[in-house]
Amino acid sequence: MSAPGEAARAVQVWLEADWCRQYRRQGARRWRSDTLVRRLYREGICDSELAGWQALAELARFGILDAPEALRHRVPVRLGLSEGECHRLREGMVGPDASLGLTADQAIPWGLALERRLDDWSLADQRRLVEGLRRLAADLPEAYGLSAKVASARYLLGSSKLLEALPGELVRRFGIEPRAFRAAPVWLLAAMPEVPEGLLLIENPQSFAQACRVGLDCRLALVCSFGYGLSLGEAVLDPATVRLVGEQGPSQDLTALLGLPSPTYWGDLDPEGLRIYRRLKAQLPALRLSALLEPMASALAGQGGHPLHRLTGKEGQRAAGDWTRGVDQEWLEDATVAALGGQPLSSALEAEWMAALVD
Repeated sequence: MSAPGEAARAVQVWLEADWCRQYRRQGARRWRSDTLVRRLYREGICDSELAGWQALAELARFGILDAPEALRHRVPVRLGLSEGECHRLREGMVGPDASLGLTADQAIPWGLALERRLDDWSLADQRRLVEGLRRLAADLPEAYGLSAKVASARYLLGSSKLLEALPGELVRRFGIEPRAFRAAPVWLLAAMPEVPEGLLLIENPQSFAQACRVGLDCRLALVCSFGYGLSLGEAVLDPATVRLVGEQGPSQDLTALLGLPSPTYWGDLDPEGLRIYRRLKAQLPALRLSALLEPMASALAGQGGHPLHRLTGKEGQRAAGDWTRGVDQEWLEDATVAALGGQPLSSALEAEWMAALVD
């Protein structure tokens, strides 16, 4: 064989990308073999740890890896790319254009961004971004009085999202602290009677509308997040800064609602939905999963639900061990929502699901 096989080549590509990321931060990268094969298997680069060992040994035979002979015996050793491979990667790495006028400290995170977030940006747009960051830095600390989205739109190419999308390390090298900007106002949807019996936190507006349609808002306080980048978890962290909006005008604020008895949470039945619940419960210990999730679980067990895939809107969602499918909360029919809304899931079932939520 004149070149590594397909499996070894996939490992080589992964090692080269990892080496480049590390090189820009701290210099040349080396790995410990046993830790590396576990990571290759965990990230799906190899079908098994044995396949990882075999791929590493094959790359060493071709001179792509610099590793001790003991690697063939699958023992822990230190290894790295050969000097020839390192030289090739260094020569081919994309660096910031000199016309940007970056300092040495700024060039390192900018180079990293070029490999990922700024990879297809034109030089003209890169110049405009650098100029915007410099203008923003020059207007500090007064500009910290703006929210991050407003500051981003006014200084960075008219985009409200750029400042928060750029790597924090890159922004800080321009003398800007991303966390120092004024917090944006937080709004949540809410519907409730004058004296609510309990609280139901709902993950999305479609299910919030369904809960209102079947009359849950006549006995419960219903609260739901909406809009780009807003989460219930963030709102619960600082309820005094949250404003509630609803058709009738909410009779209580979020701080008061969080003190209601028997609070429950209703979201999608998938790993991320349960991670949202876990974050909420860390701030609201009395919170329970809603009984509305039980028929969703029956559907998942009986019908299989959907894969966590980009076509189902779950691209990038992490699976939890063998839990790789889900059922969205919109699946429930009105009669079920009316009957079970406000009731908690059984403690035993909740404990079973949360135990399965491995990260």
